[in-house]
Amino acid sequence: MDEWTDEFISHAQQELISMVNDWSYEYGVNDRACSAMLLWMILRLNPQAKIDANCLDS
Repeated sequence: MDEWTDEFISHAQQELISMVNDWSYEYGVNDRACSAMLLWMILRLNPQAKIDANCLDS
């Protein structure tokens, strides 16, 4: 795994934004639905993750 440098984090953020934009385009979903999908992925990778149920509310 790469070091968590500013460059690495910046690149990861750009990749994540591109992924969300692709989902929005391909599936016609809004940002909330994309956020829910990302949270689902987190739970699949780490079922013990503590995710606040209110984090999608804004």
